[in-house]
Amino acid sequence: MEESQGMQLVNKFVISLPEGKILGYVTDINVEVTGDQYVFIFKMKALENISRGEFHSGMFSSEKKIKVKPSDIVNVGPDVIILGDGKVPPLREIERLAQIAEEYNNIVKELEKKEEEIRKLKSEKEQLERELEELKRKLRRLEVLEDDFDHLKEQLLKQEGQLEMAREYIKLLEGIRHDIDNIKANVETLISGYLEDVMRRIVNDELNARGLKKTPI
Repeated sequence: MEESQGMQLVNKFVISLPEGKILGYVTDINVEVTGDQYVFIFKMKALENISRGEFHSGMFSSEKKIKVKPSDIVNVGPDVIILGDGKVPPLREIERLAQIAEEYNNIVKELEKKEEEIRKLKSEKEQLERELEELKRKLRRLEVLEDDFDHLKEQLLKQEGQLEMAREYIKLLEGIRHDIDNIKANVETLISGYLEDVMRRIVNDELNARGLKKTPI
């Protein structure tokens, strides 16, 4: 499998990102295995006398070999192999980091939305707390009014009882007054009759004293 991967690296230019230059052109490749680790040995022609970005046969000098770890390879294209020498992560990792950064930005935006919702909820909560305190104050006032109402109701019932007693007393007095009027009328009648009888007796006594006829009683 390593040899199959290695053959994909032949006939390509090698570019070093840390050094910022073209290292050479790969003509052959071997794989060296040590334990469970392996490295590529690039056999390549070094480039010299590069000028004005033009490529010609005189640019290639003697061949040389370099060892490249798989982790040193940032990306492999149709014409070039880009090396990071362990200082630049592979392109897939860079793409993954870009994806992670995008996901992070999305999460940050969601968090900002949630924070805005939390601020609104806090504002609504504070408003509800103020309204609740106002309702509690009104409730306390109503409780005081209820106590006053109960006291007034008790006094009213007491006064109503006293008023009813007064009415009964007035009725009693009116009955007594009626009885007194009757007694007074009877007394006046008796007194009138008694006075009339006394007057008749006096008149009769006077007539008898004078020898006149006695008036009938």
